[in-house]
Amino acid sequence: MEMDDGTYYLKAMNCPMHHLIYRNKKRSYRELPLRIAEYGTVYRNELSGTLTGLLRVRMLSMNDAHIYCTLDQVAQEFADNIRMVRDYYATFGFEDYTFRLSLWDSENTDKYIGLPENWEITQNRLRQILDDLEVPYEEGKGEAAFYGPKVDVQFTTLLGREESMSTIQLDFAAKERFDLTFIDETGGENSDLFVIHRAPLSTHERFVAFLTEHWAGNFPTWLSPIQAQIITISEKQNEYGGKVAKTLEKAGVRTKADFSDNTIGKKIRMHRKMRPAYMLIIGEEESNKKTVAIRNRAGKQRNGVALSDFVKEILEEIKNRNAELNIVPS
Repeated sequence: MEMDDGTYYLKAMNCPMHHLIYRNKKRSYRELPLRIAEYGTVYRNELSGTLTGLLRVRMLSMNDAHIYCTLDQVAQEFADNIRMVRDYYATFGFEDYTFRLSLWDSENTDKYIGLPENWEITQNRLRQILDDLEVPYEEGKGEAAFYGPKVDVQFTTLLGREESMSTIQLDFAAKERFDLTFIDETGGENSDLFVIHRAPLSTHERFVAFLTEHWAGNFPTWLSPIQAQIITISEKQNEYGGKVAKTLEKAGVRTKADFSDNTIGKKIRMHRKMRPAYMLIIGEEESNKKTVAIRNRAGKQRNGVALSDFVKEILEEIKNRNAELNIVPS
C-alpha cells in the first residue's frame, strides 16, 4: 500500500526477516544451532473459495521459528521438535492425526529449487529421523516446500477435509539465496548451513478451530474461556455474588457474573449456550451460609459447597489439566 513516506507491503512470511537477523553479523559455529522465534501476524491472499471459518484465513498469527544448524545437528533438532509436537498434542487431548513426510516430485521439478542430490540427501535424512523415533508416517509425493522436504501433521476436519496442522521443514536452499554462512572450527567461512522452519501448533486461528472441533465446544476446565459463571437468583444476592467473583478472579479463575434481573431459568438457559465449565448458582441460602451451588454442563448440581472448597477443587482441576469435569459427580 502507498503511504505518505513510501510503499508498505503485507508480510507473507517471517522467514526472510529471520534470515536477515541471522546475517546481521558474523556467526560462529559455537552459536549453532541458533534459534530465532516470533509470534507474529502474516497475510496470505487465499482464494475466496478456499476460505473456511478459522481453518483457512487471510490474516493469521503463528508461533514461527527458524533454527540455523549444520547437517550434523539436523537430526537432533528435528527429533526434538517432533517430540515437542507430540507432547503438545497429548496435553490438548489430540490423538487422531497422522504424520506425513512431504517429498518433492522428481518428475515435476519446475516448482522446486536445488539439485536432485540435495533432495535425496535431505529426504533420506528425514526418513531416518522418523524411523529412529518409531513415528508412523505416510509419504506425500509433491507436497514438499519449494526449498526442501518437510514433516507435516495432518488432521481431518468434521467436513472430511484434510488439513495440515504442525509443520517442520528442512531448508537447504536458504544458505545460497540469502548468503547465510558461519565461521567454522578452522576459522574459515562455511556455507554448509541448514534452516529448520517450524510451527508446532500451526496458526493460532487454525489451532483454535481444531481445538473447538475436537472438544465440540465442551472444553475441559483448564481450556474453558469461562471457568466459572456466577448466577444470582435475585438482586439480594448480588453483593455476595460480587465477593465470590472477586475471590475467584484473585485466585486466577476465569470468571463472569450475571447480576441482571432476568429469571434464574432464563439466566441458566442463556449461559448454558456459552458452555462454561461450571455455573455457580447463588440464592438466599448460599448467600446466608457463604456457600455456592455448583452446576455442571449436564445440569447436575452439587449444593452447599463452601466457596473455599470450590476454589481449591477448581484450581486442582486446572493444574492437573483434567480432561473431565469432576467437581460435580455425574
